[in-house]
Amino acid sequence: MRTPRPRDGGFTLVEALVSLFVFSLLASGCVAMLMQSVESQRRVDEAHQALRQLQTARALLTSDMAQMVLRDVREREGRRPRFIGGDEDVALGFVRAGAEPDGAGGTVVTLSLVEYRLVEDRVVRATRLELDTPGDMVERVVVSGVNSARVEFFDGAGWRQNWVAPASGGPPPRAVALIVDMPRYGEVRIEALVGLGR
Repeated sequence: MRTPRPRDGGFTLVEALVSLFVFSLLASGCVAMLMQSVESQRRVDEAHQALRQLQTARALLTSDMAQMVLRDVREREGRRPRFIGGDEDVALGFVRAGAEPDGAGGTVVTLSLVEYRLVEDRVVRATRLELDTPGDMVERVVVSGVNSARVEFFDGAGWRQNWVAPASGGPPPRAVALIVDMPRYGEVRIEALVGLGR
């Protein structure tokens, strides 16, 4: 009687091919899940960035309007209106007061010219500390990637498309609204009360 000879260790070619096939199926599924996770993370990041921009725009507009003062500003062409709203070049222009601590435990009031401009697909906030010395303004993009943007002004009875308080005087609006149309959120309206509104 013959005893069976022990089989040498290892895989046959068919077993190796089946193992490779199963491994390739698992690997392709893992790659697909990884790609889906990366795409989801990218979309979440874009949504967070758009939301951060809207929150920043709301905080800036609310703060600017609360601290607005009616003060003349001299330009090369003469005095500019104290409040500009709805202009083609300057969607919103005014003087803002701010306070900073001084070394003696008090505060120093500073004034700055603030303009909101609607440039292509962006809302830009520009500032200048020298009110009566025309010069360059420091620009900051507040919201980007918008389909459209506009500013409206509340007079106590309804919303208007423009508002000018001339240098000789005139009341500001009671409230200001920045309306942006964003691809992700649609039309978003940010309203702020004007500190000097009557």
